[in-house]
Amino acid sequence: MKKNRIIRGLGITLGVIAFIGAAGSVAMGGYIADRILHQNSDKDTQDNSIKQLEVWGYDTEKFINTYTGSEIRAVAEDGNEVPGTYFDNGSDKVVILVHGAGGDRVCTYPLAEQYIEDGFDVIAIDQRGCGTNPDDRVTFGIKEELDVKAMVRYAREELGAEKVIVHGQSMGAQTTAIYASNVTPGTVEAADAVICDSPVPGMELVLKEMFGDGDTDSFVACYLTGTSKVFMKVVDGIDYDDGDTINVVKNDYIPTMIIVSDKDEVCLPDQVMQVYDNIACGNKMILHVDSAHIEGIIDDPEGYMNSVESFLIGTGI
Repeated sequence: MKKNRIIRGLGITLGVIAFIGAAGSVAMGGYIADRILHQNSDKDTQDNSIKQLEVWGYDTEKFINTYTGSEIRAVAEDGNEVPGTYFDNGSDKVVILVHGAGGDRVCTYPLAEQYIEDGFDVIAIDQRGCGTNPDDRVTFGIKEELDVKAMVRYAREELGAEKVIVHGQSMGAQTTAIYASNVTPGTVEAADAVICDSPVPGMELVLKEMFGDGDTDSFVACYLTGTSKVFMKVVDGIDYDDGDTINVVKNDYIPTMIIVSDKDEVCLPDQVMQVYDNIACGNKMILHVDSAHIEGIIDDPEGYMNSVESFLIGTGI
């Protein structure tokens, strides 16, 4: 009898410990998921962009005084309104620029300037959780690709564009790659070509690198990523696997250019090259630039754009 009481007591104790562990994991998963989704809630993303451009030595004020843009909005299929600045250059070719994490559309102005000077119309958009985009959640391209899809449709139907290119940087390049993998070539919402400069290689991968301080196999990295992955999928309906850039581009049949920053310590060159290797479309091009993360357009704008133009000519644009 005494032995049975001990076994029952031990079972209850283990059950309580398991319950506390499970509850703690759910709570931790919810906390991490919320921090990921609302990573910009306490940030001024436009100010961040301006400060980053200052670090790069780019004259933002000169751009604004030289090129006049107008505010436009497109509506995504989930109802989100996508804000953008449209620089009308009188062209039937439109480039949609997608910025990276922590900033807003202003951070793409060095790219915008080069495209405008080359004769293209340009639309610079704010991603979700950034700038004036009304959706405050950052989903590493999973929901943001809906905004790109909407703006491509807007460019064709409202602006009369015959050719549309989407050019993203960093997390914006991840959004662009995911977008290209979720549209059918030849449809109104499909771009004629996409360019991905230093794309984030995957949502789960980058989170593991962040949580594990570079060690993606550490217990902390796997635990925090695992609990938040389950919570976000069940509660928020967002699956980390949909943000696995390396894998999803196996469905990318849009002509695609990948730009690798060989000095990149954010999106590692070998990971970006994996993205390129997995792209389904046969019409693809890879460019290596001797620069840090997305700084090729800053270090050598002429060489950068010459390669971009060669790619676009090869796609018939």
